[in-house]
Amino acid sequence: SSSPNADTTITLPGGMAQNDLVIVAQAIGDNDNAALTMAVVTPTGYSNVITQISNTADTQDVYFKVWYKFMGATPDTSVTVDGLGGADAASAAVCMVFRGVDTTTPFDVTSTTASAIDTAHANPPSIDHLNPSGVWTVIAGGSGHTLGDTSTYTFPTGYTTNAIDRGHNDTSDVTVGMGYKTTPADPEDPGVMTHSGTDNVAFAWAAASMALRPAVFAPAQNAYR
Repeated sequence: SSSPNADTTITLPGGMAQNDLVIVAQAIGDNDNAALTMAVVTPTGYSNVITQISNTADTQDVYFKVWYKFMGATPDTSVTVDGLGGADAASAAVCMVFRGVDTTTPFDVTSTTASAIDTAHANPPSIDHLNPSGVWTVIAGGSGHTLGDTSTYTFPTGYTTNAIDRGHNDTSDVTVGMGYKTTPADPEDPGVMTHSGTDNVAFAWAAASMALRPAVFAPAQNAYR
């Protein structure tokens, strides 16, 4: 995490392999009601899958974006995202790595997004995936608030294993988080990422739900005579 205009760098997990899918979520908390063009600074090859902003009526805004990239033969070791916003803004980012995702169509259906004002409790929307065997759902969300960098999410049922969140403190504060579920319903309505601390009508949130399509592995080839 960082205070803009300082970029935010994540050290990626060791042990990654070719075709592992890295998903990065960043959120910026600010109070300027500005248009922020968030981007991955380095390395190249990350594609944007989610852009969601909640900044129209509340004092504390949140700018939220998600990117993804399949690793090559030499996996990345870190990823850096833009540090944007005013001098009193806060940026935080998290990542998860998934193995066994379809490299041609990683997202089974179009990801769904939602945002709202008057609360920091992020509510990833329902997603109606195609129900392939082995599908996983991933939720991510960000909240703009003034509760400091120790604020956390309580993730909904089914999304608590390895769930991750990160906050940052400035005049405007931010929390971002991500979790996954290995046995989603169809459709899947994840539930609320409950934010800690005392809620306030000046806060805002943005969130997304994604469905990862599993790769179909061909059986071993055998020769018969």
